[in-house]
Amino acid sequence: MTSRFFRRLWRLLPGSFAAITTLGLTHFGVLTPLEYASYRWVFHLRGALSWDNRIVLVTIDDATLAELGQFPLPRDIYTQLLEQLAASQTIAVGFNILFIEPSPADAALAAAMTQQGNVVMAMGVDSEGQLLMPTAPLQTAAIATGHTFTQLKADGLVHTLEPRAGQQTALGITLAEVYAFTRAPVKLPPLDQPLWVNWPGPLADLPQYSLADVLAGGIDPEAFDEKLVLVGVTATGANAMPTPFDDNPPGNGTLLHATVLDNVLQQRYLRPIDAPWLWGLLLVAMPGVSYALVGQLFRWQLLITAGGLAIWLGVSLLLFYGNYWVPTVGPTFLLGLTGTVTILGQRLRENLALQQLLDDLWQHYRQDTVMLSGQSGTASLVSDDLGNEVRKLVLLAESLGRSQATQTAIAQTAPVGILAVDEHDQVWFCNPLATRWLGLSLGDSLTPVLVPDWLDSKTWQRTRSLLLNGGRVVPLERQHDQTWFELHFERLEGIASPSPMLRQARRSFLVLLEDITHRKSVELQLRVRNEGLESEIQQRAQELEMTNINLQREISERRQVQAELARQALHDELTGLPNRNRFVTRLTELLEKPRTNTTPQFAVLFLDCDRFKLVNDSFGHLVGDALLRAIAKRLRNCVARTDMVARFGGDEFTILLTKIQTPQSATHVAQRMRQRLQEPFFIQDHQIYSGCSIGIVISKPSYKQAEEMLRDADIAMYRAKQGGFGYTLFEPEMHLQVRHSLELETALRQALKRKELSVLYQPIFTLETKQIVGFEALLRWQNSTHGGVSPSQFIAIAEETGLIVPIGEWVLKQACAQLYAWQQNNQLPNSNIFMSVNLSVRQFNDPDLLKRIDKTLRETGLESQYLKLEITESTIIANSELAIKIFQNLKDRGIHLGIDDFGTGYSSLNSLHGFPIDILKVDRAFIQHIGEGQKYLSLVQAISTLARQFDITMVAEGIENEEQSQHLQAIGCRLGQGYFFCPPLDGKTLETRYLMGQNSGRTPT
Repeated sequence: MTSRFFRRLWRLLPGSFAAITTLGLTHFGVLTPLEYASYRWVFHLRGALSWDNRIVLVTIDDATLAELGQFPLPRDIYTQLLEQLAASQTIAVGFNILFIEPSPADAALAAAMTQQGNVVMAMGVDSEGQLLMPTAPLQTAAIATGHTFTQLKADGLVHTLEPRAGQQTALGITLAEVYAFTRAPVKLPPLDQPLWVNWPGPLADLPQYSLADVLAGGIDPEAFDEKLVLVGVTATGANAMPTPFDDNPPGNGTLLHATVLDNVLQQRYLRPIDAPWLWGLLLVAMPGVSYALVGQLFRWQLLITAGGLAIWLGVSLLLFYGNYWVPTVGPTFLLGLTGTVTILGQRLRENLALQQLLDDLWQHYRQDTVMLSGQSGTASLVSDDLGNEVRKLVLLAESLGRSQATQTAIAQTAPVGILAVDEHDQVWFCNPLATRWLGLSLGDSLTPVLVPDWLDSKTWQRTRSLLLNGGRVVPLERQHDQTWFELHFERLEGIASPSPMLRQARRSFLVLLEDITHRKSVELQLRVRNEGLESEIQQRAQELEMTNINLQREISERRQVQAELARQALHDELTGLPNRNRFVTRLTELLEKPRTNTTPQFAVLFLDCDRFKLVNDSFGHLVGDALLRAIAKRLRNCVARTDMVARFGGDEFTILLTKIQTPQSATHVAQRMRQRLQEPFFIQDHQIYSGCSIGIVISKPSYKQAEEMLRDADIAMYRAKQGGFGYTLFEPEMHLQVRHSLELETALRQALKRKELSVLYQPIFTLETKQIVGFEALLRWQNSTHGGVSPSQFIAIAEETGLIVPIGEWVLKQACAQLYAWQQNNQLPNSNIFMSVNLSVRQFNDPDLLKRIDKTLRETGLESQYLKLEITESTIIANSELAIKIFQNLKDRGIHLGIDDFGTGYSSLNSLHGFPIDILKVDRAFIQHIGEGQKYLSLVQAISTLARQFDITMVAEGIENEEQSQHLQAIGCRLGQGYFFCPPLDGKTLETRYLMGQNSGRTPT
């Protein structure tokens, strides 16, 4: 057994030696030059690919430097370039140029970058590892920055690129991120591991335009439409960087970043499979290869080795075509060395084994061979010139013949049939009984005799395999004709020699046949007597077995029920996600886990789906449920397997990020979730869009309970929803803001009773004559504790709590009563002056709105044609059918209707022309910038033109100076209001300062 173990161990040695040698050569870098050569080889063998047609280079080439001067160029050149590109619809403009030295021209370049709005600047790393950032004005004006840090291998090529340096992504990846945010989603490569560069082709194949030609206007601006423009130096000798396709002359760093951008856009950056597990698998497999090769014919060994090399090279190249990189030289060398060492080792071992075998035989049979050499004529049969080894073999053969004659005589008289069979299934000895019972002779094959008359094929093959491998075989009983035989199988340990090699060389076994007919007759009688007892025992055993099966089935069913109950208790039935209880339990486990400085942080995200109730109301709950399941699936695909996504209730989800490096990691997940949920859902022939608002809270030692983190995440989510941010990271100040909001809500509930609310009136003037044509009623709150509270604070609270309905009814009554009093006292300059009152979303959706308005007009005595109600555009667009019905009822009463803060609700007059609107108020945000450039003026002018076409009166809000008033008059706007004319005032002050003057013909100041 020990010798067999060492023989098998030796077959593993060539592969082990090759594995250790290859590992050592790889470790000391001996194979590195060959690996570098193979890196170039695979690119040339594959050939050039087509560059992504969204990439364009603007190059600072030799012609540019000859015309504009030596590098670095003045900042004014780049300012001119951006002004040229402003005429094109570029996706983004990336500068592969470091602007780290301040320049007086930075301000102009920064202004051009701001105007462009999509410029990405480069940053570098110096020899000491310090970041080289653009100057402050340029960094502020840029939409993003990307690093240009590269690391050349010993062959002078860039094989990999670090996607992130500090907090900066690579320039090419940054440009891809800009594309993803502005055009279409792009899957980014992992930022925590090197990116393997897949060179598409030479620089000459990449679309590029000389900077000098672009500045001269020689390039059609449409050449840059919907393009990612990369600006960099390609002049000879500048930033030289060889590539597999551009070696002489070499490429440059600009080509590298264009390649990275191409790889990300096309998703064809290389995925390395040069992992430790691959080398471990190869190193472990080589001993198995040598084990399989040992003992094969020489030609088969060569064929297998050559075939393995060809297969590996073919697989490597095929994987490279699929953008996977695997090492070629190391595994090829490993496989070739394994085959070579195995072949040479086997030849050497065979020679040594033959010599050792002859020596062992001679030492063991020396006594017999010496006696034979004394007989006449024996030694003379061997010629002296054949050597001493041949003479020894002749003498040993004579001795073996004498031994065989003796053994044959003994076997002839034995009472059993005896067969001796070698490993090739040939009978090399049989006695008369064996010949008579089996009908075979010397040299016959044993298998056709035994199979199938004596043994079936499977039993014989298993028995023979055990015999040849040293296993023990149990005797077999078979009936042949009317006689029973017992077959014994015994392994022969070779000839009588101390040499273990000789025993290995002659693997044989004995087959002994014994007539057991009498013994079987006795056993049959005993078996008949025991059958009754065995039958009863067997029946009892079957009954016990059935009982045990039923018991196991019952236990299994109970376990399944318990498992299902446990799953239902911890999972949401609709989406299959963990439910609130499971999420709180998991979060509690993380909070209670001891933490150190090295323990990674975790984060909780609270997600609320926007406008989900509208989906339920519009399409039904079946579609709503299907939408929730689709949202759950997308959310689960946005996080790692170690993270948890749970349905918290309704359309709210919570996400637990168990391992984050920085708070930015959590915000990146939130961005990814919002991006995925903004993509359309296709449910039951409906195309549905669903946004979300996300609150983020990061773990810290002060959190002791799960409810605390969930509370803060909920606060942050509502802040994101109110501000329209999409997602918000929780700040401690939000607690104070929430508390302040609750205090304001409490105080607001008592404001009407305490008479803390008041109504101010801001006149609306004609811009040309400065005459008052109407008033806008504005609500103000002066609290005894909080002082003057801004409407932007308490209006939102009133809207959310429903207090806006009684407060709004009170404001409407005050405003109508005030206008009626001015009419009765003849204090108005003309009889057509109207009162404008704002309606909130909650008021507009109030089913008693029309009744409240009728009651107010009846109680105050004001006629309906003097009342104008203003509603924000987002209010009517959210439910246009209901809005049209309410508008028509108000118009039937003679009430004028207006749209307030037009331009902030993401609609247009085109979508509002179906509503019976009389007045359109343009938001102050547009008026404030009307004098800053043609862009804002053109926007307001377009609104004015469309309003005239639809016969709608336009009113400009927030006029603060004479210049704004003149611009508005120039574009045809007739009415306006703002601090330039008059601030909001109470009724008494208006009477004193303005109404008396209007009535007496004076112009207001």
